[in-house]
Amino acid sequence: MRGKVRYVLTSSHTSQGFHTFIPELLREIPKIYILKGAPGSGKSTFIRLLGESLSEQGYEVEFWISAADPVSPEGVFIPQLQAAVVNGSLAYPIDPRYPGLTGDIIYMGDYWDKILIETHRQEIMGLCDEQEQHRHQATAALKSAAVIRETITKKVDAYLDGRKMEQLTEQLAQQILDSHPAEKHYFASAVTAEGMINYMEQISSFCQKRYVFKGPAGSGKAAVMMELAARARAMGYSLEYYHCGLDADSVQMIIILNLQIALIDAGLLELAGKPWDVVIDMSQCLEGYEEANLAQEFSASLRIYETLMLQAQQELEQSHRCLKDLKKIYAGAMDFEALDRKRQQIQREITG
Repeated sequence: MRGKVRYVLTSSHTSQGFHTFIPELLREIPKIYILKGAPGSGKSTFIRLLGESLSEQGYEVEFWISAADPVSPEGVFIPQLQAAVVNGSLAYPIDPRYPGLTGDIIYMGDYWDKILIETHRQEIMGLCDEQEQHRHQATAALKSAAVIRETITKKVDAYLDGRKMEQLTEQLAQQILDSHPAEKHYFASAVTAEGMINYMEQISSFCQKRYVFKGPAGSGKAAVMMELAARARAMGYSLEYYHCGLDADSVQMIIILNLQIALIDAGLLELAGKPWDVVIDMSQCLEGYEEANLAQEFSASLRIYETLMLQAQQELEQSHRCLKDLKKIYAGAMDFEALDRKRQQIQREITG
């Protein structure tokens, strides 16, 4: 019987640059293998094949998906074995905290033809420099987009009635937490070369109830969700936080695992409604707010925001093109048979 397979986003291109939650996720895992090497050297294939093989053996598997290449996993975690294998050559380098004790490094360069790589020296250097340039330009566009979003949020926030928001939080806390600690952080969405992607529907599909918060940015959705999460955490519940792909400090979804309840900031998302969803309209906490009066001003800002997000996507597309070209070069120089034998060895070590 195959084990359950789960996919979660662990990185994104944010307004602060590339961000990954992998270092935090690895902190409590005792058995870690970190793959180091160039694009195309087989890291993602190594991770995917290992995860699929362990799933076929009946183990639960969690694939960590990257914003750099959404079809390629940047890590795999096997909860029952408390083991993980990750790509350590992301835009943010990953290294073991205690090398040789809590983590082993596998260098993919040991399995490639160094002479063949040297023949592509100038092409590789040019592609690496161009890829970095496009990433920087994408980050600049995302930073400008985040400023516009923050401006809109502050204008709506001025109408927020704190007393009404506290009353709503109390009411929801009684509904959610009256039946009876650990936490993990992932991304709910990610900015990629394919635009903004998210797996919120799939991730929350197991929840028996979803509280869907609707209303304009700045209407207190995040504040209510975080207060409910803090109370759940204090009561010993296990939580998963899912962050915004544009702003890693902003949370879009929280899942209270023990209760199988999801708190979701719907924002501009089009979520497929479930019969057990509870929709919370946060406009009830706004005093004197007239959406129509601000519609024209917001419309102009949103057009600029969308233009900047499209510009960032185009830069990431060009960065991804460079990545694909680099992968072709390195893949042509790899000894994948030897690498596959190494994967099988690692699998034996993980399963004992």
